[in-house]
Amino acid sequence: MELKALGIYGPYPKAGGSACSSYLVRTEKAKLVLDFGTGALTRLSAEEDVSSVDAIILSHTHFDHVSDMLPLTYLMEQRPGKLRVYMPETKDNWYLKILNKTCFEAYEVNAGDKTEINGAVVEFFPARHTVPTLGVRITDSGKSLYYTGDTVWFDELTEYVRGADTVLADAAKPLGFKGPHMSYDKAGLLKAASGGKVILTHLSPDFDPSSALVDPDIKVAEEGKTYSF
Repeated sequence: MELKALGIYGPYPKAGGSACSSYLVRTEKAKLVLDFGTGALTRLSAEEDVSSVDAIILSHTHFDHVSDMLPLTYLMEQRPGKLRVYMPETKDNWYLKILNKTCFEAYEVNAGDKTEINGAVVEFFPARHTVPTLGVRITDSGKSLYYTGDTVWFDELTEYVRGADTVLADAAKPLGFKGPHMSYDKAGLLKAASGGKVILTHLSPDFDPSSALVDPDIKVAEEGKTYSF
């Protein structure tokens, strides 16, 4: 399994051509995209023919995770077929209007749901954020990735991440951060619970916790980097 960081920032991109949350996951047979924030479309297009992507999975509806769904509609309307999109059940009118476009095949999912996409098993878990948000676990060929989505720490996370080879975690905020995200000290808890590696993402444009990290199995995501596991 491979994870490529298309964009890692939130709630807005860092100056100089960066992008907000979006991640390309390649399994043995599937190509999946987790979230599609600002700058995701140009990054994805440089990697893959968008029509070859099996599905986009949106953890929640905040703009820094979905905004490039807007220009994506223009591209997809010029292509044959439909692109599958999985998203939390929501009543956001603007968002539903986009996903009712005929170029998308949209599925509203909830925590506890499970689906299979080209051999990859995708499971959805609760997260705790300011809008309905889902964690996502992707398993294929004995390897698994757990993406926390945007969330604060809650004890059940230790159960959800257990056994994951890699945890892609919204845990890059400074110590003492007051808001609906995790600070970087939670990375150690995620590593201990999962038994795998942890990649911190959703960086603030003005803060990078890299210098505070000493465990080689805990890294800050780098835009454009591919992680294999």
